[in-house]
Amino acid sequence: MVKKGVAAVEEGVLALLYDAVRCLPAGLIVVSEDGRIVFCNEKADAIRGVGERLGRPVAECHPARSLPALEALLHRFRDAPPDRDHPVVVERGEKWEVLYQRITGEDGRFRGVVWLAHDISRHKLIQQQLLHHERMAGLGSMAARLAHDIKNPLNVVAGAAHNLRGLVSDPLAQEMVALIETQVRRLEELLMQLREITRPLKPRFGQVRVNEFFQEFMGKQPPQIRKQVELLPLDEEAVVRLDPQLLGRFLDNALANALHHSPRVVVRLQLATEPEGEWLVVSVRDFGPGFPQEVLERLFQPFVSTRPDGLGLGLTIMREICVLHGGDLKVENHPEGGAVVTGRFATR
Repeated sequence: MVKKGVAAVEEGVLALLYDAVRCLPAGLIVVSEDGRIVFCNEKADAIRGVGERLGRPVAECHPARSLPALEALLHRFRDAPPDRDHPVVVERGEKWEVLYQRITGEDGRFRGVVWLAHDISRHKLIQQQLLHHERMAGLGSMAARLAHDIKNPLNVVAGAAHNLRGLVSDPLAQEMVALIETQVRRLEELLMQLREITRPLKPRFGQVRVNEFFQEFMGKQPPQIRKQVELLPLDEEAVVRLDPQLLGRFLDNALANALHHSPRVVVRLQLATEPEGEWLVVSVRDFGPGFPQEVLERLFQPFVSTRPDGLGLGLTIMREICVLHGGDLKVENHPEGGAVVTGRFATR
């Protein structure tokens, strides 16, 4: 009876182990010592297309040109001494990282090879984003220096134009002075935007009553904006951990972008609970033309904008604010027209 009980437990453990390996989010193939495929989970089958070749030589899953490399790999694992039990890791198509590991018995005898593949596309994307952020940081430092260096001579030009206005009476000369003043103001606005994006964002979290905050924020807007913006608050008041200053800055940018393209904007507040966390979701929808597809693909690159006078910095700042709150920013076109910008803010 005891032996049967132990056998039942072992059978149950083996069944659980089999299901765990079958359901792995990584591809797993086991090749026997004679080079045959003895196991392939669903993920590996999707990657390599083993199909009906289970039990067949692993060479049948490889093109002829790669057979010498395959044989060399199997030979390396088959004939390697036990103290050289090192895996081989290769990258495939910048999407998969594949690990080949020698399988040995407790006596050290070669038993086969395990093939393990996991998706590294997200890791690659993060690497690219880090490199992009490093470049943007360098660009930000350069922009801050340029803004500082340009400010003083621009002030001199502005002062000279102001003094010159009182000294000229010729209409053409006055027109030229007005043109200089207009362009100076335009450059001053550009410098202000450059300083805005190069200023570090340092969150100071506090407990925020969500509906109360948004209602107070809208109450401080000019009457025309209050008429154009419809606020859909939470069904019930909630207190969450946020930085009210950065949240206000997020809204300033969101409304400025939306109202530039649409006479009507809807701001919707929601609380969402998902496996990875709890979120305050702020969606801002306009009823304008939406984003062209080629712009949607490059929206978070500085200086990409649908506005002739825009620098494309607003969405970049908004996304940074969301990230500092443990969230993210999503931009898409609404199926019924217009665009929707959705920011998620982790509430814990």
